[in-house]
Amino acid sequence: MPQATPSIVASACPFDSLPISIERESSRTSALVVLALAVPALCAVIVPVVLVLAFAAREVWEAMINKPVEVAGLASGRVAWAALFLVPAKRIIQRGWNHRNVRITTERVTVSDKGMFSARLWTAPLAEFRGVAHHVRATLSGVRHELILVHSVTGRSVLLHSADSISQPTIDRAVALLCLPQLPARELYRVTRRGSSLPGLAPRAEAQAA
Repeated sequence: MPQATPSIVASACPFDSLPISIERESSRTSALVVLALAVPALCAVIVPVVLVLAFAAREVWEAMINKPVEVAGLASGRVAWAALFLVPAKRIIQRGWNHRNVRITTERVTVSDKGMFSARLWTAPLAEFRGVAHHVRATLSGVRHELILVHSVTGRSVLLHSADSISQPTIDRAVALLCLPQLPARELYRVTRRGSSLPGLAPRAEAQAA
């Protein structure tokens, strides 16, 4: 099943003063497009099973009794094929219906995520972040420029600002306000995995799932 990262609609972030409050909502358009493309393939897996159960239930029951191993293998294959579509579909829906609130003070970064299936809150000291990176992302709707607060642990980097273009003066204001260095975009791909032990870095973030 094709994977897609939904485009992001983020509030303007002028970097005038702290604290900074950012609201970010995922665009549902790209998520719906990907799901629409996946529906025919998913139907090709599910519809034959439904038809067999509807019109040949007795034969299926007899096959389960007489050849349980073969039937179990066939059923496992169908379930595996369905999972190949359903699991990514759940992730796409969760990302496409996600709403994020970010608050940055002189000491801490607090992130609240609310989605269709879950809610999550975590916080980390601003000093744990490595810097600010200017990243250019290619999306379904074109090229987007992003200003990202980079953390050393995967999943903790925070999108500060996104636009069709981001000027250097805007980047300079962000790094001056946060008292962090500007990082090259390649640093985004050098972060460690979540939970990895880093010298001088203890996991202080708190997560709450519902």
